[in-house]
Amino acid sequence: MTTEHTVDYLVIGSGAAGMSAALHAHELGMQVLIVEASPQYGGSSAISGGMVWIPDNPQLPSRGIPDSRADATAYLTKITAGAVSAERISAYVEHSVRMLAWMRANTWLRLDALEEYCDYYPEEPGGKRGGRSMEPEPFDATRLGDQFALLRPPHLQSQVLGKFGITAREVKGFLAPTWAGRFRVLWRIIQYAARFWRRRGQPRDTKLHAGNALIARLRRSMMDRDLPLWLDSPAEDLLIEDGRVVGARVLHDGIPTTVRARFGVLLAAGGFEHNQAMRDEHHSLGPSRTEWNTGNPHNTGAGILMGQSAGAAVDLMHEAWWTPITRIPKSDVPFVLVVEKSLPGSLMVNRHAARFTDESAPYIDVVKGMYAGDAVPVCWLIFDAIYRHRYPVGPVAPGYAQPDHRISRRLREGFFTIGKTLDELATKLDLDPVALAQTIERYNGFAATGIDEDFGRGTSLAGRYYADPLIAKPNPCLRALTAAPFYAIPVFPGELGTKGGLVTDAQARVLRPDGTAIAGLYAAGNTSASMMGPTYPGAGGTIGPALTFGFLSAETAAGDGAVDTTPQEAASA
Repeated sequence: MTTEHTVDYLVIGSGAAGMSAALHAHELGMQVLIVEASPQYGGSSAISGGMVWIPDNPQLPSRGIPDSRADATAYLTKITAGAVSAERISAYVEHSVRMLAWMRANTWLRLDALEEYCDYYPEEPGGKRGGRSMEPEPFDATRLGDQFALLRPPHLQSQVLGKFGITAREVKGFLAPTWAGRFRVLWRIIQYAARFWRRRGQPRDTKLHAGNALIARLRRSMMDRDLPLWLDSPAEDLLIEDGRVVGARVLHDGIPTTVRARFGVLLAAGGFEHNQAMRDEHHSLGPSRTEWNTGNPHNTGAGILMGQSAGAAVDLMHEAWWTPITRIPKSDVPFVLVVEKSLPGSLMVNRHAARFTDESAPYIDVVKGMYAGDAVPVCWLIFDAIYRHRYPVGPVAPGYAQPDHRISRRLREGFFTIGKTLDELATKLDLDPVALAQTIERYNGFAATGIDEDFGRGTSLAGRYYADPLIAKPNPCLRALTAAPFYAIPVFPGELGTKGGLVTDAQARVLRPDGTAIAGLYAAGNTSASMMGPTYPGAGGTIGPALTFGFLSAETAAGDGAVDTTPQEAASA
């Protein structure tokens, strides 16, 4: 049995890009449908930190940070190094601010500019010391009603004690090894306990942060408009008539359904991080495994493959939103090492017991350093007892709150490697003890002077963001490893999601290899080749373009016009 359904605009994928497109398309007078392959909505956006990178946003003046479109354009042009067209950069700089204003005026989306969260390359022309990265304000999940249970849960790592989230603004304060920092943690625990009756009967804590707050705000906005969202409804192929995409075949409630779309189709179904065959084909830097990524497990490249079957070009397929990760025994959830890698009293070494990169560099660059520095498939983050006492490591709380004897045997024996001496640690890691001792002796010398002569650790403002405020001089990212016992955890070249995808123009139209647009087909988010090229401008450099080009796709589709979708002899792609 098959059924037919007709809408104006069909959106495939329910992350930030898809929801942004659906909301704006509705305001433009279109009848919209979102189809989602998984039983939960939100995609990788819901799992993410939820940050949105918007240059020249209207909150910057009040934060005392001057910005301009010219500065933003100069910055993106420099860091993307010719990999992204001037037209796409210009479109993002101009329309991201317009998208933000529209969202604030018409939806529940509220973002807070973080004045201390700097760009990842603030020293480059046009770079800023903060304010361009914005985070969603916390959201009360009870406003979602029964839709709360269908929201993809946040990443375990974002939940303090596995129970509740905090804002990005609060993270640095939580990390500070001071009584004030510890009090902040205690206060949030008390607030969590006070929400007991509100949480009762709910799937998890009702105060949402980060990506969950972002998606919940967009979903509530959809609910206000009664916009339909089909879950467990994978799109299987596109409908093409006379060279134009006019819909897709969708498996809805187990029934093959032909969904016709008068204005076209947006592919916003994420990347291909959970498709090992595509990773093997395209990730040429070195070993690249599905189990090393933190994205939505349903992102298997379906949108990209459908676009290619319709004749689309692809780009940046070898790139990803790289980040070093660590793996926990008997767990499928990798933990990103965004914070741990920069904190003083630690360093990374490869299988030769040698350092290979600036550990405090943007996480995308650390992984590139891993590939270039013979540090894959695994290297080691090594730290001493002072580091262990002061800071969290993956799922393990700081030693002052969770000493070694309170760590489960699974983590103590399968995650931490502990040595009473550096020689013992080296032996357990199968590293050359002499080489490791020499590496740490050299590093300790840099810590004394505050100058990392090998890799420049802590020289950038971005590298110092997650440093220790109690070690202000000579370098807050450097402290000698001196206190036994010594620890190590494994580090793998992971990613937040893939970057490669369908080539689009500055208005989100999908392009063929000859540069012509495929009529009726649009793409945004990680289904499209990233407009950030091989780099990462700052926190939110993924979701900012997803929201913006999803928003633009609706305008472009409206402007390109509708076609009669009366069934004809349709070709499938």
